[in-house]
Amino acid sequence: MRIPGHDSADLSAATTPWGLIGRVLRPGAGRMVVAVVALGVAAVVHMVLPWFLARIVDDGLVAGNRGDLLAWSLGMFAVSLINPVAYVIGYRQMALAEAEAQRHTADRLTERLCERAGRDGRRVPAGDIVNLVTGDNHATASTYSTVGHGAMNLIAFVLGTVLVWRIHPWLGVTIGLGVLATTLIAGPLLGLLQRRQRDYRDELAGLTGQAADVTAGLRVLRGIGGEERFLQRYRRQSRQLRDSAYRVTDPSSWTQALQQAVPLAYLAAVTWLGARLALSGAISVGELSAAFGYATGLIMYSGSLLGNAHAVVAAHVGAGRLVAALASPDGTAPGSSEAAPYGDLRDDRTGLVIPAGKLTVVVADRTAQAAAALERLAGYGAPDADVTWSGRALSGMEPEEMRRQVMLVADDDYLFAGALRDVLNAPDDETALAALHTASADDVLAQLGDALQGTVADRGRNLSGGQRQRLALARAIAARPPVLLAVEPTSAVDATTESRIAERLAVARRHHTTVVVSSSRLWLARADHVVRITSGEHTGGDGRAAARPGGLVAAQTRKVAP
Repeated sequence: MRIPGHDSADLSAATTPWGLIGRVLRPGAGRMVVAVVALGVAAVVHMVLPWFLARIVDDGLVAGNRGDLLAWSLGMFAVSLINPVAYVIGYRQMALAEAEAQRHTADRLTERLCERAGRDGRRVPAGDIVNLVTGDNHATASTYSTVGHGAMNLIAFVLGTVLVWRIHPWLGVTIGLGVLATTLIAGPLLGLLQRRQRDYRDELAGLTGQAADVTAGLRVLRGIGGEERFLQRYRRQSRQLRDSAYRVTDPSSWTQALQQAVPLAYLAAVTWLGARLALSGAISVGELSAAFGYATGLIMYSGSLLGNAHAVVAAHVGAGRLVAALASPDGTAPGSSEAAPYGDLRDDRTGLVIPAGKLTVVVADRTAQAAAALERLAGYGAPDADVTWSGRALSGMEPEEMRRQVMLVADDDYLFAGALRDVLNAPDDETALAALHTASADDVLAQLGDALQGTVADRGRNLSGGQRQRLALARAIAARPPVLLAVEPTSAVDATTESRIAERLAVARRHHTTVVVSSSRLWLARADHVVRITSGEHTGGDGRAAARPGGLVAAQTRKVAP
């Protein structure tokens, strides 16, 4: 189902809802053309059938000609077989393109939200994420169906109107007046619906976010006695959301009413006028039958056109919310930076220097100090010009590129539920197994049935603390990043296991930049370099004290003999 040509940065470049919708539709243009052609054929066949009916009535039944009756009947049957085949082909192409668009938008949305949180600390509320990935994404991707069905409805409606006009001009005028009246009435209603639907979706996202927050913090709420207060607040906002939903239903219900009433008015007007024209001899009985058939088809297609307009409003609202979520955190076009360099990492604020291609062990008075320094080196938080890589400031690098080049392993790394193979996210099974061995996590594989398809529970709840820690390390090793930063990666394991991990990681990451924050002698024995981070002053090589900003300094850098 994957459509070639998707550009991960393409959606983020959109600045308007229509621009985003255009970018969503562009990769599936080929499928869309096939769908429009197929559905157009189905529409033409549907609207031509009443013409065959007119021939059957006039040339066969009224004229009493059995040969023409049989011939026109067989022709009508043969042509009618094209309709379901063409519709299935068109619908399938639309569904495949729509599903791929939803997947691609969800992937890009996840990347952008993670990038924003990692770069400047801004996090989107859980409720917004749920509504963006489900409701807004679905409404925007459904533009494929709207365009396909809209083209089919328009082709059928125009063709039906022309065929009715050919029977008698007054019948065509009747249809034209109905279309004009519908446009004048439905236009303002759709504009009002768009505004109210946007407000409703914003309020729904806020309320969903509150529900997600209370689910995660229910124990804390109970501990401080805040359940009742939250419940009152939630009820109040639920009532506001209900009132907002009622405001949406006003224009929506009128649009739905028009969708049902206007086509019936077409049918009544065309039937009445056609009957009078038939009685006066202006049209034949067969043409009256055809006019009734056209009017019946126009009921469906004109009502569907109003439904398409309703869907366009929903897609525009959803696309507007997606544009805001996908916008680059710094307002620049994604992918504008150069590729990440390869060289020493340096934090000028602390004086911490990480040599390229070496295993560096960082010893700190407090682990939190070293963890904060490594977060800065990994590009977490706001862009920092004091952190450089091969002399180039990280603030000038694209966060997406940084994530591919630098990986940070910390105690709070999250393990999502899924198969062990998916949790490791390795390019192949061989790499996954090698990463598990390097992290001395073979027991995780054995516990899950000696198979990479074994299930890891959410947050790794079916594993011990040490297993979760080693699995997080194995996941980072499997990614094979040029730079791997790890904060106390073996704090939850015994000395024997720690020694194995240090030995294996040093071998597996040879000639790759690796930094481990640990005061363990087992890691120090394997290090190429050791850096000590202290509070206060840095003692330079000349023995003089040199104060550094930030209260943290890196000192006593030394090379360890192999």
